[in-house]
Amino acid sequence: MSTPQARSDLRAGSEPPVHTSVKPWLYWLLLPLHRLFLSLFFGSIVIEGSKHLPTQGAMVLAPKHYSRWDPVVLALLSVEPLWFMTNANQFSGWQGWLLPRLGAFPVDVNHPKIASFRYAIALLKRGKKLMLFPEGGIVRDQPVRPLKPGLARLVLQAEALSSEPLHIPIVPIAIHYEPTPVWRSHITITISPPLYAADYQQSSDKETAQAITEALEKALFKSLKKVRA
Repeated sequence: MSTPQARSDLRAGSEPPVHTSVKPWLYWLLLPLHRLFLSLFFGSIVIEGSKHLPTQGAMVLAPKHYSRWDPVVLALLSVEPLWFMTNANQFSGWQGWLLPRLGAFPVDVNHPKIASFRYAIALLKRGKKLMLFPEGGIVRDQPVRPLKPGLARLVLQAEALSSEPLHIPIVPIAIHYEPTPVWRSHITITISPPLYAADYQQSSDKETAQAITEALEKALFKSLKKVRA
């Protein structure tokens, strides 16, 4: 279980709150245009393992991060908005207006603030679908960058702070572009069985988070190795 101090750190703080203001009318207006655009731009998009994707309730989608196309393509996995952390430097100009209305909220990837994590936890407690890239950024020079336990710790905190029993699935997702994410390339999205914190329980939250992280890394590596074979 989380320590009282860890819970206090997430409940309190002087940082400004993080907000998104999802507009349902905008999302549903763009949904068919989004799917039409992807079908015209890419040669094919194949989704494998859809049966492993929970259909309702809070969840964390944990994809491999290969390209800036990833969140756009992975939005195909849900007919309702996905909430996702986005590098704070993307929130300027027209993107700064559009992204929060489609479920994005900023995080400083170099100096993450607790406000971003507190907001992510609040979303999970409200039963939302959260997409987090566990590698922390785009990685192309290796199949999977060694993962840090931030994602697992966030899930553990959300479960500990919930007033009702909350078992949040962490869904490993591999995404592969052939040959690269360019015009008419082919995409394969592979969804692996979800991971649950209760299955990796250790004597402390730190050890549990590490066990979950190792399992997530192995699942992503296995899926990517298979799809690239």
